[in-house]
Amino acid sequence: MKIVVGLGNPGPRYEMTRHNVGFRLVEKLAAQLGADFRNSGSLQCDWARVKVGSADVVLVKPLTYMNLSGQSVQKVLHWYKVDLKAQPGDHSCNLIVAHDDVSLNLGRLRFQKAGGAGGQHGVESIIECLSGNKQFDRLKLGVGPDPGGATRGDYVLSNFPPEQQKIVDEILLHGCEGIKHWLKTDIDKSANRFNALDLCPVEPKIDEPK
Repeated sequence: MKIVVGLGNPGPRYEMTRHNVGFRLVEKLAAQLGADFRNSGSLQCDWARVKVGSADVVLVKPLTYMNLSGQSVQKVLHWYKVDLKAQPGDHSCNLIVAHDDVSLNLGRLRFQKAGGAGGQHGVESIIECLSGNKQFDRLKLGVGPDPGGATRGDYVLSNFPPEQQKIVDEILLHGCEGIKHWLKTDIDKSANRFNALDLCPVEPKIDEPK
């Protein structure tokens, strides 16, 4: 069993924000695979079960709001009796978390094995709820450049401007292909194949405050 988590905030208000690219990725992946999401109150998430090759996969959208995402992820792992590693010494992982990353420019993605949260509060929550365990894979979806400072919160909770929507749609398609590749291989092979992708070599312009 593999668990693919997309991070975001529930509700129409946040649907198209930068912070919700993780939600949008697993939604697109479910649509490609002909699956519909169902709601689980006890697991605090929407979920869809799919098959990719020989892999039995659960797609998850935590409904706890971003900063408490770990509560749902912990419950999902416990319910499906999923360990992060299939067996000791195994290079593959049973959990990958897709989320926005302001340190990556728009049009880029990055597969990463383990590590810290990098300031992403949803990932921080997952690490905390897994008792400090950082040994799970991530798919970082670029939404930068990072505006920095006090404006960062407003930035990730704002919608992409219309002129960036095409790039967002394209990177989500590449992200879906990346997740399928990860499910059939491992994080290192997926990183080698997808991390060099750059759909926006010219740095996107940050909207000036009005």
